[in-house]
Amino acid sequence: MDNRNVKIVGEKAVLVPYAEEFVELYHSWMTRKELQELTCSEPLTLEEEKTNQKEWLESGEKLTFIILDKCTDTPVGDCNAFVLGDGEVEVEVMVAETVYRGKGLASNAIQLLMQYVRTALPATETFVAKILSANEPSRQLFSKLGFQHSRSVPVFEEDHYALRLTEDTPSILAVPYELTTYL
Repeated sequence: MDNRNVKIVGEKAVLVPYAEEFVELYHSWMTRKELQELTCSEPLTLEEEKTNQKEWLESGEKLTFIILDKCTDTPVGDCNAFVLGDGEVEVEVMVAETVYRGKGLASNAIQLLMQYVRTALPATETFVAKILSANEPSRQLFSKLGFQHSRSVPVFEEDHYALRLTEDTPSILAVPYELTTYL
């Protein structure tokens, strides 16, 4: 899946590729202890983050978008999709800028991401979200989007939620958007 020139404009969020221009900002987000804990991430050096950005942009198995607030064009977080195989794609979202939380950006971003993945990978049958058991806002977000709890993984203190695509799913994914070119 290649998203290096993809810009997706939704009602509240705009998704753009995790390009080199965002690496320093993303790195600063990921130095925050709260975000490391919520995302199960280890701190990286700026050079390691630059390497990751290039690898993620070129990966055929992963999509990473930076989420912009549509009203201000401010980068506020990111969302990701990972191909798991057998028709499953894992989705993640992080709103790093706390003043932008609770405004519907994460919900809109995930809906836009899932629509894009469905177009890029029509064989997708199930979206999966792996969420820390203590991350109640994420659990509520994905439940609100129609994801169902599918299993608990106590060793990792996480819960898995799944959205199996059926005839009723289009209503969940049917949010207005515009697909344009990111330069």
